[in-house]
Amino acid sequence: MDREFYLSSPLNIEGWEIIETFERFTLYDEFAERIDAALELIQEGQEHWASHLSDGEWSAESIRVMADVRRLSYNIRQQFERSRDDLPRCIRWTVGESSRIAITDSQYIAALAIDRACRVIETLERWLSGFDKDLCAGNFENLAALIADASEDFMEFVEEVRHEQPHLEIEAREAAADLMGTARYYMTLANVYASPLLNSADKIRISATARKAGTCSAAIRREATIDRNKSICSHAKRLLSDGRSEREIVGIIAGTDSALKLPSGTAKLSTKQIRNILVTNHIIS
Repeated sequence: MDREFYLSSPLNIEGWEIIETFERFTLYDEFAERIDAALELIQEGQEHWASHLSDGEWSAESIRVMADVRRLSYNIRQQFERSRDDLPRCIRWTVGESSRIAITDSQYIAALAIDRACRVIETLERWLSGFDKDLCAGNFENLAALIADASEDFMEFVEEVRHEQPHLEIEAREAAADLMGTARYYMTLANVYASPLLNSADKIRISATARKAGTCSAAIRREATIDRNKSICSHAKRLLSDGRSEREIVGIIAGTDSALKLPSGTAKLSTKQIRNILVTNHIIS
């Protein structure tokens, strides 16, 4: 990898700093949405690591592990694909960390998601900076003036340069899209492992599904949804046995963590959605 632009400290990434770096590129506006999406995912990953943040400083453990995961992320993926172990165990084995250190399974997986989101940004930076270098033949001061002017002639020249090597742009877009898909896949799995509603056996089963599904986060979400619905049904059965009415049951469940749409999230199912789950599973009529 070209180390001229490498996000070596992902836990300290500030979105505005990245945007400032990218705004100088001629074609930034066309990729702004992709960059914003990657930054949002990095921020979500940072939230998983919040227990390691104190007085604005990240713990030495979190910085070390994040750096190791970034450096060894592809080795981790290979280990996961050929091993029977769940993903957190594969990460620990690859980076050489003891299970005794105060890092959760979801934090390890979130680190992988952060790595892939960082690679999205690095991939786009390499292409955008390379394009600008071709555009101005290395005279970046002249390019800055041209971008500021944004004349019609200049924009026509930009399109001419793009059409000279279209395969490079296509490769960059496809690579960024693949990396972002993998980042979302890992973040979905991190959220599953962070869920207080799932036991260890459930998480290992979902991890096995993830191995079979490859980078299909939808399959992981379906598995997590099955467990969520089971939790809702079990909760409803307990309330029914206590003599609660069907209407009361739906309202009570809606106010508990059983109604969370996603593991570790905050958004909840509506009472209508909860009722539909209970009717579908023949708990109420």
